Amino acid sequence: MLSTPPATRSDAPAPAHAPQGARLAWPTLLALALGVVTLHLLLWFGMADSFAAAAAPTRMAPAVQVRTVQTAMPIPAPEAATAPARPTPKPAPRRPSPSPLASPEKSTAAAIAEPAPQAGAEAAAEPVVLVAAALPAPGQAVLTPVAAKGGADEVPVYRTQMPPAITLRYDMRRGSWSGTGELQWRPTAGGYEARLEGRLAGFRLLTWASQGGFDAAGLAPVRYTDERRGKDMQAANFQRQAGKITYSGPSTEYPLLQGTQDRLSWMIQIAAIAQADPKRLAPGGRISMFVSGARGDADVWAFRVEGNEEVSTGDTAVPAIKLLREPRKPHDTRVEVWLAPSLHHLPVQARLSNEGPPLELRMLSHQAAP
Repeated sequence: MLSTPPATRSDAPAPAHAPQGARLAWPTLLALALGVVTLHLLLWFGMADSFAAAAAPTRMAPAVQVRTVQTAMPIPAPEAATAPARPTPKPAPRRPSPSPLASPEKSTAAAIAEPAPQAGAEAAAEPVVLVAAALPAPGQAVLTPVAAKGGADEVPVYRTQMPPAITLRYDMRRGSWSGTGELQWRPTAGGYEARLEGRLAGFRLLTWASQGGFDAAGLAPVRYTDERRGKDMQAANFQRQAGKITYSGPSTEYPLLQGTQDRLSWMIQIAAIAQADPKRLAPGGRISMFVSGARGDADVWAFRVEGNEEVSTGDTAVPAIKLLREPRKPHDTRVEVWLAPSLHHLPVQARLSNEGPPLELRMLSHQAAP
């Protein structure tokens, strides 16, 4: 008969040894519990330290900024802290030396009269008149003025009496062609418009137009345009707030002198000057003004009174007074104009000569505008 294996007998319960094993497990469990509590405490304090470390830069930001400033700034000496600070005297401004170039940014008043300092002199010299007497080279952006104390370069301010609105029709000739011209003068309470058109066989060959207002010197142009058949329109802009003349084409600029006119408005301005003071048209008298074209050209036009002449206007002859403006430099314009006292001293004839045949205007008729 086979006997039962020992492994089967070892599976039976042994109640005598169970209480001793339980007593041995309690110290281990207690040690494990204490270790867990200690670990939690350490973790909690570690998280608190980490939070404090993360919040410290925000609270200490001012200290960091102050420290940065202190390292950038030198520490003052003890005596400098007690002594009152004395302001450093500013150096005296140096007076610019005389220059033959006038800045186009000058105001109108500064461009008209400017003291010319003398070497070694404390007091300023008497004012001089600045006028543009040379045509700048193409693309030149500065003014080449001439300083003058009077004479032909002086541009006075005249009293004026404007003519009423009117339309003048002219026979217009230049070289071999002959056409008609019409000058329209339209003054209003707020300004004026002047327009001269030249036509040949119904085709418009040229159009000059001037718009502006009035001031103490008479006509005050704002914009002048010169349009010729087959060419782009050119314009001169009289920037009165900036005190300068600019152009649509070249970058040339001129100071805007008081009483400056364009190549059309001068015909009305000279009539207004003569109408306000006819004595100026005595033989030998002079009338001067600064005149600008639309292509970067500007100069003084000084008219000398030549005397009385009669101008044929169609079937009648009109008494007129001839004035002459001589050229001042190469390629300059020679201007002859005949003013009729019976027609508010408006031009009944004009001749402008430059290179090539002159442009001639002779009045055919006139009509008062409504």
